[in-house]
Amino acid sequence: MKIKVSFIIPALNEEKGIAVLIDDINKLDKNYNYEIIVADGNSTDKTVEIAKKKGALVIRDNKDAPKTIANGRNTGAGIATGDIFIFCDADTVIKDPNNFLSEVFTVFQDSQVVGGTPSLSIFPDETILKDKVFHYLFNNIVRFSFTTKAPISGGQCQIVKGFAFREVKGYNGNIVHGEDSDFFRRLRKIGKLHFFTNLVVYESPRRYRHFGYVVLLMQGIYSMAYQHIFKKNVFKEWRRV
Repeated sequence: MKIKVSFIIPALNEEKGIAVLIDDINKLDKNYNYEIIVADGNSTDKTVEIAKKKGALVIRDNKDAPKTIANGRNTGAGIATGDIFIFCDADTVIKDPNNFLSEVFTVFQDSQVVGGTPSLSIFPDETILKDKVFHYLFNNIVRFSFTTKAPISGGQCQIVKGFAFREVKGYNGNIVHGEDSDFFRRLRKIGKLHFFTNLVVYESPRRYRHFGYVVLLMQGIYSMAYQHIFKKNVFKEWRRV
């Protein structure tokens, strides 16, 4: 039986980018068994219309649940039928999905590996020097952290075996920021994490351009330290850009 992959995309008013990501995924060879699920956070633009037109299955977030990206991912995972879940932000790009899945399948043959993440980079046509410096440092820090008991990870693209997702009960939907690292720390307790050095997922620079790397870095450190010490969020919401 073919391994089935569920691509899960949390989205809120992402009409400008979501078609690109879905089109990338749909370039997969026909021998791959996959589904695309868009967990929509009640968008007011054409996100849902575009996603459905591109062949994605769309599910709306529960309006009564906390408005976090973690809840969006959990909502999508709740209807996923794949053996492997790949969570992607709606503004990311996977240039070569066939090579991407081939590498994931190879690594995930190891029964001890429960999750992983690829390298991150900015869209090539929008990359500037500080993007290269930041992402070089970030990717290496993430890679090193996977050898420890306290891994960190961005949520732009996280790959996990379906059974492992269910075993750790998914993302913590109450966490506003840092839910991605929290998720991987819990996964690390039941198996190994893999950093896909040779795989790259490209992300939009919009947040970095709006706030700047220094501000985002300081916010991230402050938020995670606050959660570690006081066991609660310092931010009421993670502001969308």
